[in-house]
Amino acid sequence: MLGQQLIDRIMGVSQISRELDTLVAAYTKQGRFSGAVLVAQHGDILLSKGYGYADQDHDWQSNTPRTLFRIGSMSKPFTAIAMMQLVEQGQLSLGDTLSTLLPDYPQGERITIAHLLSNRSGIEDYVTTTEYERIQSARLSTQELTGLFRDQPLRFAPGSNFGYSNSNWVLLALIVEQVTGQPFERVIRERVLLPAGMRASGLDWSSVRGGRSVGYIDTGAGMERAPLLDSSTMRGGGDIHSTIEDLYQWDRALYTDTLLPQATLRQMWTPLTELNGKGYGLGFERHTLHGHRSVGHSGGLPGYVSNIARFIDDDATIILVSNLGSAAWEQITDGLAAILFGAPYTLPTKKTFVKVDPAVLTAYVGTYTMEYFERTAELRFTIEPDGLVMHTNGLPKAVLSALSDTRFYGRSKGEVEFAFVREHDGQVNRIDIVWAGYKLAAQRK
Repeated sequence: MLGQQLIDRIMGVSQISRELDTLVAAYTKQGRFSGAVLVAQHGDILLSKGYGYADQDHDWQSNTPRTLFRIGSMSKPFTAIAMMQLVEQGQLSLGDTLSTLLPDYPQGERITIAHLLSNRSGIEDYVTTTEYERIQSARLSTQELTGLFRDQPLRFAPGSNFGYSNSNWVLLALIVEQVTGQPFERVIRERVLLPAGMRASGLDWSSVRGGRSVGYIDTGAGMERAPLLDSSTMRGGGDIHSTIEDLYQWDRALYTDTLLPQATLRQMWTPLTELNGKGYGLGFERHTLHGHRSVGHSGGLPGYVSNIARFIDDDATIILVSNLGSAAWEQITDGLAAILFGAPYTLPTKKTFVKVDPAVLTAYVGTYTMEYFERTAELRFTIEPDGLVMHTNGLPKAVLSALSDTRFYGRSKGEVEFAFVREHDGQVNRIDIVWAGYKLAAQRK
């Protein structure tokens, strides 16, 4: 009897593994994914595989579970863990203000460490500025980075709202250096990466000599190599590179007290902000997929996207890293979770595009503003030889493909669909947007 139960379990796991692989392979075949994926439950790895190519320009080397990828904002929980270690050691308090840690920081008496960790400080996000685009490939010090935003007015009173901002994480990195007297990179490596068993991971992409992926952008008009963003310009909030194998080691460490006590981790996972059914705690995102709650974080840099969803009530994990900036990471994560938990799902279908009269497109040209994670972004639409094109600070331009006269599909940080809404007088002043699973709206400026 026990033998039959074991056989049934093995066959069931094998079936799930095949379904997981089939789903990711389908997205890869459609050009909507390139990278590596790991799915595990109860300590059993159900899928650990690379898809697509790490380098499409030279050797066409395939992605593998050991290929290095830049994980973007998935780095934020690592910085948060380092900060909370200092809190646990009594070197800091969540209520400490910037004025006590960085005495010359403007309005620092109003901003606490808790505000920074929860993205509730009101500090402007430097990544969305035109100045950042100019210097993103340069090697910058933490002080030079803070110069991009320290004198900008606060967007709201600290603690009164949520505003996703990479500036918070630059300041957290600076505080780590101030308190420990060590370089931020060394602190993260020695206190977080190595204790978790993440020996292939690091913070300086330029120092990696082998086994790394090349980031690509699918503009909609063709595949391009992504501009190289220097790791120092995303200090604290987007500077880590890793593999799915290393990230799984981190996931397992979070079920122990290796990095922090479980009570402290639960505090970090508790949402302080809830928006559209999604939450944000202290450096961790909180989601619910198919009725199962997860904690983790997504990330993106030019040419890269990533996501980790840790289903802490089910001892299950989905890890996705990609060297395609427009990868359908949200749809893939959702589909993998559905397979894992026995929920309905469908394989991706090929999109059908249509030709639109250029005269129709002229009504869509202009600048629109939208709120994304409670920060303002400008979307500029122009008509170029390739067609209707979207531009926004911090992201590559995206050539849009028409699904109808009013609906368009784009490839940016994840996949985007735009629906241009005509008023009664025929004017287009609003766009309804679905961006990597988030429903948004943009108004003509």
